[in-house]
Amino acid sequence: MQTFQSILELFGGLAIFIYGVHLLSEGLEKMAGTRLLSLLDKSLKNPIRQGLFGMVATVLMQSSGLLMVTMIGLINANLLSLQQAIGIMLGQEIGTTITGQLVSFKIGSFNLIFLVIGFFLMFFSTKPKLRNIGQPLFGFGIVFLGMNLMSQAGGAISQMPFFQQSIILLSKHVLLGVLVGAVFTAAIQSSTAMTGLVIAMGRSNSITLTVAIAIILGANIGSCIMGWMAAFQSGSSAKRASYSQIFINIAGVVLFLPFINPFTDLVTGTSAQLPRQIANAHTIFNVVVSGLMLPFVKPLANFIQKAIPDKEEEKDKRKTRFIDQRLLNMPVMAVQMAKEEVLRMGWITHEMVEKATDAMIEANGDDIKWVLKREKDVDQICHTLESFLESIPGEKLGPEELKKLEDLKHLITDIERVGDHANNLAEFAREIESKKRGLSKYGRKELKTLSRRVLKTYGFALKALKTENRKFVDQVIKEEDEIDDLEKTFKLNHIERLKKKICNPEMDTIFVESLRNLERISDHSYNIALSLVY
Repeated sequence: MQTFQSILELFGGLAIFIYGVHLLSEGLEKMAGTRLLSLLDKSLKNPIRQGLFGMVATVLMQSSGLLMVTMIGLINANLLSLQQAIGIMLGQEIGTTITGQLVSFKIGSFNLIFLVIGFFLMFFSTKPKLRNIGQPLFGFGIVFLGMNLMSQAGGAISQMPFFQQSIILLSKHVLLGVLVGAVFTAAIQSSTAMTGLVIAMGRSNSITLTVAIAIILGANIGSCIMGWMAAFQSGSSAKRASYSQIFINIAGVVLFLPFINPFTDLVTGTSAQLPRQIANAHTIFNVVVSGLMLPFVKPLANFIQKAIPDKEEEKDKRKTRFIDQRLLNMPVMAVQMAKEEVLRMGWITHEMVEKATDAMIEANGDDIKWVLKREKDVDQICHTLESFLESIPGEKLGPEELKKLEDLKHLITDIERVGDHANNLAEFAREIESKKRGLSKYGRKELKTLSRRVLKTYGFALKALKTENRKFVDQVIKEEDEIDDLEKTFKLNHIERLKKKICNPEMDTIFVESLRNLERISDHSYNIALSLVY
């Protein structure tokens, strides 16, 4: 009965530890999400910067597996090359060691201080910023609470004959220890949790340093499982990234295994305490492997690309370019990529309006077909975007990102409506083409004038969305009022031309409705710009 109780406490402590890591990760993302995105923009230039991003992102996400899945999403969105992904992977290997270093220290009852302060900030503060600070503090306290439970249970478990015999066996057969670490890490899908468990066993002196190092080496291999599963049903690019991670981690273990005894002796001298020795071993191993691999990022990328060539039948049938369900693992990143997709959708509809009005003026049948086809694509993109935006967990976002998420949900409706109006204009162009009689030269001139002003205004709205620059918003507001006046003036001009029989009466509805559709596009531009102000 005592044995069962100890095992229950061990896994209960592990569950609490994993939950604490989850809270810590979520809180850190809320606090530093936008800074992480700006770091990503600057990190794609060279391997050192890529590694820095990988390290910081892993510390924030507290999971190299989740970061790997997110990177596969970015690769599928053509926002990350294999070479850049490998650079980030090397940084993530170092980032995984930070939590191990933190939990290896004995902080006594200080974890309760973190728990109390974090709890009060999370549940009693009325300010979102303070609540966001409280969550990682509370998570940090929970992590140490889980560590304490695992350590206590480890002390009891270490007295069991079966456990003692297992430790002796693993000490004699290091490869078996690596296998245990790999399998267990793959099962719980968290190398951080595996490292925490090993350090907790070290606290109770229920594990030897050699066995601990072997298990941690195996944990590095087991951490590849999430990336491998994410890439399994993806394209060649995602598979290359996954196999690159597997290659790096296995190569590192193979490199260190022949020298595990000298390495153990080296680590013994870094601290007198076993938990610190285990954490140091983990850090030294990952830093050395990443450092050795850094000069070979480009050759490794070239080798993997040749080893896994593109399949001829492989074709991306998605209409979207920037969004991928895997990006939901990092909600801040998901919001940013959704914004990129919304902007892309916006510029597609901008081109649709331009081609549709040109087709009305110049009777271009190819432009009409292009617009009518693209309208279906826009509808599909809009539907996919709506589903993606609804899937982003708003509770994991800070106030700024949450507002951006809600704005995007409304903006796609306005942009989709612009596509509808462009489709209407293309239908009018097709009707003009079928009647073999076009608008009068005065009507064509006015339609061209209004359409150019509307396209300019819509372009300002999209630039305002991209840059969040108030000057573009002001331009939209100014232009929208003038477009309203132009529409009224051109309608009155048209009535006068009808009276004088200058315009063909058959074109009356088409011309007036075209003006109305263009004016409605201006209204949607105004809605987009206004959403960025309030």
